[in-house]
Amino acid sequence: MNHGVSAGRWMRATWAGWLIGIPITILLAIAGEAVGGGGLQFLVGAGMGAGVGLMQGRIIKGVTGESVRWLLSSMIGLSIPFLFTDVARLAVWDIPYSLYVCILVGGLIVGVWQARILRPYFGNSGAWTAACALGWSLAAGSAAVSDLLFQSKSMRGIPGALAYLGVIAAGGLILGAVTGVVIARLTRHPGMEDNGTLHTPN
Repeated sequence: MNHGVSAGRWMRATWAGWLIGIPITILLAIAGEAVGGGGLQFLVGAGMGAGVGLMQGRIIKGVTGESVRWLLSSMIGLSIPFLFTDVARLAVWDIPYSLYVCILVGGLIVGVWQARILRPYFGNSGAWTAACALGWSLAAGSAAVSDLLFQSKSMRGIPGALAYLGVIAAGGLILGAVTGVVIARLTRHPGMEDNGTLHTPN
């Protein structure tokens, strides 16, 4: 039986996953350096995707009965665009790197993948794809703002560091708020299609 998910609970879990993703990314970067893979950007997507997917998956397990696919979809899906930029760099292709574009495309991939996970339980889950793409892109915007703060001479010292960390942390809240509204709506009436007919997993 599916259980409804509140937007607030989802937002808190997503925010926690976002914060957990930061040290995971750092650890992956250190491991990459140790094996000669320093500078690989896909580790950024893998780390943040793992943190968010892990915490969201704990809630999704109450809906779908398992969380592994959710974790993998978040971790791998967000990594794909970053992996493309790594391949482009190694192949000496003249393709500019953009953190914002990578997260936007990664969020779209994650959304499509996770919508397929949700579809057997909620029928039309297309809104989830749009919510993921929007949520991840807005979260990426917080990272862009934090970079601007880091480069600003007026934001140095402890106040600048606190502002930088605060803006980065806000990304998880934004992602959780946007996707939380949709997951709450989907789970409010589990097993129902848009036309009101019962839909059960295959």
